[in-house]
Amino acid sequence: MLALTWLLLLAAAAWTAPWLPLPDPAAMNAEARLAPPAWSAAPLLGTDPLGRDLLARALAGARVSLLVGVLGALVALAVGVPYGAFAAQLGGRGERFMMRAADALESVPMVVFLLFLLALLQEYRAEMAVLGFGRLHVFFLAVGLLFWLPAARVARAETLRLRGQAFILAAQAGGAGRARVLFRHLLPNLAPVAGSLLMLTLPRVVLMEAFLSFLGLGVEAPAVSWGILAADGLAALNPLVDCWWILLVPSAFLVLTLWALDVLARSLAGKQ
Repeated sequence: MLALTWLLLLAAAAWTAPWLPLPDPAAMNAEARLAPPAWSAAPLLGTDPLGRDLLARALAGARVSLLVGVLGALVALAVGVPYGAFAAQLGGRGERFMMRAADALESVPMVVFLLFLLALLQEYRAEMAVLGFGRLHVFFLAVGLLFWLPAARVARAETLRLRGQAFILAAQAGGAGRARVLFRHLLPNLAPVAGSLLMLTLPRVVLMEAFLSFLGLGVEAPAVSWGILAADGLAALNPLVDCWWILLVPSAFLVLTLWALDVLARSLAGKQ
């Protein structure tokens, strides 16, 4: 309940941040540079070296980080679950070929794959902008595609278990083809597994987004994410200036969110 409460409060605060009495996350105030947390008055969590309010920026980062997590996890499930289910239903050489192809894809380093997609975006930036796709959209897709392989394996194992159940055998005896069995009977019965996979994939995607953004390979400014805030905070740390909050605030948001997602995922998996 504590983990769920944190996630609900964070999601609500991030969604309603534009209407909350908070400064603009991008507004700079030279007179308020590196103001420490006030805890009871503005700025509640302090400001960064440019005088921007850290609470406003952390909530703006939550919008991006949580959106990347949800959309990336959904992309991973949308690709992985049907792939694994179809491979298990196909059986024989087809199944072995599909799963060996998945193993080959998993051997490609994730950062190399992401850099490849971002290089394509850079090359065809103008054409993709006409279609309404930007770097952030490609990043959503790329992060999701990094995590579809575990979902495919779990979906394959569950489909192998379901394939011998009476309702599947009855559908096949009634003349249902592979496509009908897959979409009418197998995929709907994989929904509980997909729910568990979603909760297990979410923290991994959020952490990967923060890591890549921290390295400068993910979200680009002026967009804000927890990874960018942590990178900015680390770059601004100075042994001569006491400004610990600029790194602690985004790190605390990230750690608490990953902890809450992990707790919910374990709880959901334990009830399955």
